Amino acid sequence: MTGWIIAGAVIVFLLVLLMTSVKVRFEYADELRLKISWLFVPLVRIPARTKKMKRRDKKVKKDAEKAAENTAAAEEISTGDTSDKESASGKKTSGEKTGAALAAEKKPEKKPGKKSGGKLTLMDIFELVKLVWDSLGKPLKRLLKATRISGFWLRIKVGGEDAAQAAIRFGAVNMAAGNALAFLDGCFTLKKPDFRIDCDFMSEETTYECDLTARLTLIAALAFLFWLLGRFVKNYLSRKDAAAALNKLRK
Repeated sequence: MTGWIIAGAVIVFLLVLLMTSVKVRFEYADELRLKISWLFVPLVRIPARTKKMKRRDKKVKKDAEKAAENTAAAEEISTGDTSDKESASGKKTSGEKTGAALAAEKKPEKKPGKKSGGKLTLMDIFELVKLVWDSLGKPLKRLLKATRISGFWLRIKVGGEDAAQAAIRFGAVNMAAGNALAFLDGCFTLKKPDFRIDCDFMSEETTYECDLTARLTLIAALAFLFWLLGRFVKNYLSRKDAAAALNKLRK
């Protein structure tokens, strides 16, 4: 009975872990900030520099400057000695170079060996692209749709050299932002997006600010991997042309 309880607890624990999400926090305001975390554990952080790294970079920079100064001083000392040696051995080195050049010219050129396997043709490349696309298409769409984007916040202030240029740029940016929002809404699960585009006639620059949080559960990522692997194996076994092209690529 105790064994069943332990097994059930382990299964429940694994299910809870699979239901947790990988969180991606994206911010942009004059600089890019990206943070990927899972269960309060940061996986990726941009920018990633810390105070310790800054101190280490300063120390490395100082050591490099000292090494460069020492190298320059050594080169100045050795310049006088090398100039006398070069004048004395000029004829000898020229003769050695001429002999080396003649020896290099007499060496027969090596013929490249024949590569095993045939070359990839345009038809083979087409079959490979089709294999990847047919295997990846539906699983990728499902994975993107399973990704939830919340807290989407976008602010754009459009400027220009004059009022006419600012107005034209405002229309272009507004249309591009609308198309981008429609694309995100079609690919991902977008919750209550908040974006505003204003025209600033007093400024010549266009500023952007964006903030969003994306979440994807581990069980959705695992389902994507297994589904993708199954479709790839099925397509590989059923398409002889794609299998032959893939074998050529391996050789």
